[in-house]
Amino acid sequence: MAIILALISSALFGAGDFLGGVASRRTHVLVVVGASHVVGLLLILLVTPFMADAITLRDLGIGGIAGIAGLVGIAFLYHSLSRGPMAVVAPIAAVSNAAVPALWGIYFGDRLSAPQLVGVVLGLAAILLVSRASGEETSAGTTTPGLVGVALLSGVGFGGFFICMDLTAEATTPWPLVSARVVSAGIALLLLARMGRSPIPRRDEARGAIVGAGILDMTANLAILVAVHHGMLSLVAVLGSLYPASTVLLARYVLQERMARTQVIGLIVALAAIGAIVGG
Repeated sequence: MAIILALISSALFGAGDFLGGVASRRTHVLVVVGASHVVGLLLILLVTPFMADAITLRDLGIGGIAGIAGLVGIAFLYHSLSRGPMAVVAPIAAVSNAAVPALWGIYFGDRLSAPQLVGVVLGLAAILLVSRASGEETSAGTTTPGLVGVALLSGVGFGGFFICMDLTAEATTPWPLVSARVVSAGIALLLLARMGRSPIPRRDEARGAIVGAGILDMTANLAILVAVHHGMLSLVAVLGSLYPASTVLLARYVLQERMARTQVIGLIVALAAIGAIVGG
């Protein structure tokens, strides 16, 4: 169950990042983050009464910390997606997104079988291969060292979010996501207010992308939260971080961004990683 949910979250994260990146090219990144997180908050509030068995201040607090980490991750990611090629930026962010919680899980007791360990290594290799196009000029622009750094920091934020979700109790699901979104949306809206900007995008075409990004991102987060309570964090994190596959494919066929040969190989290696983890 955990593997299936992690893979579902990966596809949803990738599609949500694609829409968030598209919207960030049409309006300010904080508008995208703030509005999409409000959409996500409304969605999770609708399902929480039907899922949660308990609520604790501890898990609400952890969720708040996760909200800060996730806000850092999504803001940096959307910023980099708006400035560089999606087919490069998303995989770079996924490297640290996968590595940070995977190392945390292994250090704190995850016991992987030999095939699963091979799968983790293949998964990280796949992410690196898909991001080998760094520095190449594409129709969306050029990847610079500064952009790579921002993308890596976004992955660290997401990795922190994964770790926080793993620290919560299964019975409180999905309350930690509620507090996470209250914090992240609140901070984003406060920053927008200080800037004198409205959280409502001016362009109609950005609004649809923002709503879609908010729904997909929250659904993916819910899938990850359930997955970490039914499986090992190190495996869930790697599988959940394979989202560049869907982002790259969407960027290729919707935005006509070019794919390097190494990126195609990376997608194939990602499939091998999934097979090794599932088979293990």
